[in-house]
Amino acid sequence: MSLKKYAVESLEIAQWNVLKAIFRLKPEDFEEQIKPNFNPINWILGHLTIQMDYYFNYLCQGKRIVTEVFLQYYHPPRVDVEEITNFPLSIKELIDTFLEVSESSFNYLNNLPEEKFNELPEHNENNTETVSELLQRVSLHFLGHTGQIIWIKKHLGKGGAFVMGIKKKQRDDSRIKWQQWWNENKEKYSNKD
Repeated sequence: MSLKKYAVESLEIAQWNVLKAIFRLKPEDFEEQIKPNFNPINWILGHLTIQMDYYFNYLCQGKRIVTEVFLQYYHPPRVDVEEITNFPLSIKELIDTFLEVSESSFNYLNNLPEEKFNELPEHNENNTETVSELLQRVSLHFLGHTGQIIWIKKHLGKGGAFVMGIKKKQRDDSRIKWQQWWNENKEKYSNKD
């Protein structure tokens, strides 16, 4: 397996773990803060979105998909910021933004020549990591926060487990079911409370 395929597939698996972790959650589940100084799922998902957007859209492609308000709200450390109280997006907008950032990132990575994976991003800003190192960083970050989401779900009595490294065909089949669920239900997640 080539470096490119391994790195991109690792990120796909990590991103898929995030999507499976939020599968069938109710809108109010995204807002549950189960302990003081413990971020809710909506913040975790936004935080992962800005990281992916920064590395693979901004540093690699010179563009941002997320808005300034999105960046301000989801930039760490959320739990210590008292003055930010209102969630700026509906859960629908949050998930759709995560999907849009993911699609742009994967389109870029899948079309990037393999030799570029060992180089710094094109629009570099004091970054010392190659594209493959950024892929590793984001993949591990996604998996770490997926563990938090699963922990929150279990605390809420929702169960859940890591998808782990399932084969591409199984991921693709499962993704079709996830996307069908999302298309059928996303309007239920439209309210900003």
